[in-house]
Formats: sequence, C-alpha cells, structure tokens
Amino acid sequence: MKKLLNRLLIFSVLAALGWALVRGFTHKTEGKDDEPKAAEGEVKEEKPEDFTVTLEKAKWKALGLEMAELEKTELKPQRTAFGSVLDPSPIIALDAEMNTAEAAWNASKADYDRTQVLLRSGENTSRKVAETAEAQYRADDIKLLGLRRKATMDWGAEFAALAPAKRAAFVDQLVKGDAALLRADVLPGEVLAEVPAAAHMQVLGREAQLFTTTNITPASDTDPRTQAQSFVLRVDKPPFKLRPGMALTTWFEMPEKAIAGFAIPQSAVLRHDGRTWVYVQEEEEKFARKAVTLGAPRGGDKGWFIAEDGGLKADELIVVTGPQTLLSEELKAQGGGAPD
Repeated sequence: MKKLLNRLLIFSVLAALGWALVRGFTHKTEGKDDEPKAAEGEVKEEKPEDFTVTLEKAKWKALGLEMAELEKTELKPQRTAFGSVLDPSPIIALDAEMNTAEAAWNASKADYDRTQVLLRSGENTSRKVAETAEAQYRADDIKLLGLRRKATMDWGAEFAALAPAKRAAFVDQLVKGDAALLRADVLPGEVLAEVPAAAHMQVLGREAQLFTTTNITPASDTDPRTQAQSFVLRVDKPPFKLRPGMALTTWFEMPEKAIAGFAIPQSAVLRHDGRTWVYVQEEEEKFARKAVTLGAPRGGDKGWFIAEDGGLKADELIVVTGPQTLLSEELKAQGGGAPD
C-alpha cells in the first residue's frame, strides 16, 4: 500500500511539471502571435512617394521649368574605348631629326647630280670625287628612308607622307595646343575588324564638352598589360587645351546596323546619388525622377543617345530646363539635404 502511494505521488508531481511546461510554451506562442496583430493595429504615417515631386503649375512656371517631347533617333553601333592624351615630345623630336636628314639629303643629292653631269661631260672632275658624292647621297637617302619608316610605324602613313612644310605646321599646332594626339584602347578581348569611321570623346572632369574626330589610325603597338587593340586619334581645334596624360573615354562609331532610341539634351540629364536621372512630367503638377542609362554622347552640344530600353518611353515629356531645381524641391519635400 505504501509503494502504491509513493507511485501516485511521483505520477502527480510529473503530471504537474508537464502541465506547467505545456502551459508556458502555449503562452509564449500566443504572445508571439499577438505581437504582429498589435503592430497591424498601429497607425503609420504615410510616406511621400519615392522619386516624385508635386508642384503647382504657377510655381513650376515661375521656376522656369520647360518640357519637351523625346526626339526619336538612331545610333550607329559603337564600341567603348579608354585612353589618354599623348605627349607630343617624341613626334617633335622625330620632326627635328627628319628636318636635319632632309636638309642633308637635299645637299648630297645636289652634289651627286652635279658631279654626275661633270663626269659625263668630261669636265674637270675625278671619278673618285663622283663616287664620294654618290656614297654620301646614298647614305643620306638610307637615313631619311629609315626615319620615314619610323614615322609610319609610330604615327601612321598620313603623318609620314606630309611635306616638310605641312609637317612643321602640324608640329607647331601640337606645341601651341591647337591640335592633339590621343591614344584609345578598346576593351581587352574585343577586336575591331575595321577602322572606326569616327570617334566621339570626352575627357574626365569635362564630361559636358564632347568632341569628335574622323582622323583615326591603328596604333603600331599593343599595350603589354592589357593586350588591347589601340588606335591613335588626331584632334584639330579641341574645345579646350588637351594636356598630356588627360584620361578620356572614347566611343568608336562602327559601320553596322543602327540602333533605335531617343536623343535627349545635355540640360535634361542630372547626376545624383551615383546614378543618372531624367525628370518626366507625369501630370500637369506631378514630376517623376527616372533613372536612365546613357548610351553614348551625340557629339558637340547635342546631348546623349538613350536606347529604347534605357529607361524612357516614346510618349513621355522630359524636363529639359530646370531639372536641378526640381531635384532640390523633391529633396526639400522629403526632408533631405542638398542635391549632389
């Protein structure tokens, strides 16, 4: 009887402990379930719509905002290249060598022709003098030919074929900054089967000042680090002085099927928070800031090309004057700081 009572006592204790554990677990689970319900019942403040600003018509007109329809256009396929402005010192030194060699060649050629005439006419000249004159002429001719080959290899056949006066004029332009030579390397692993028809360029820090050239020559060597295909570009009358070492981005225009897209002016593009944006007028008093992907510059002050999948639609009105003002108004409405 005593053993039975002990067993009943143990069973009761274990049952009480089990009930306490189950009750505690259930209470904990119910508490968790209650938390989201309480959160759902809270009244949250309505956040302003992302990347959107609303301005009364009178205000945006006073701010000078102007809109325009997207201009449909096409862009010939392009290849991106990177490079820098070349130091003109080597070409200046080569020009000086060629001038010296050409002067020596002209003198020895005249001496050789004179001795040959005297020798044929039986005048007072010896064969030894004629042979010496011929030897000097041949030596000067070989030296000049070697320099012209070097000019062709280093700077292209067009430069090597320039007459001394025209070559001197070009070198003078390089010295004064009225012309510049640039080197552009396409991306490693990419090979252009043809010489590009044109190149559109921009210098780092002067992205708004674009310039174009059609004077493009394949480089005579390859960058040993990147093994990329390279081209030498001549730019006449650049929009600002191109100094040696300036980094540049180049878009080579290729003779392939054109890509459909839109042309947008430079004034419509703004950069903020590490991205490129354009404002679109969605309603009379509502403007949306849209991220866009710029395809390539259109040269000069013609703005940018955006492909059809670059973030804009054909029927949209973009803000072409005052997008920076809109960005300031948007950030003020959101309680943010000044734009980039």
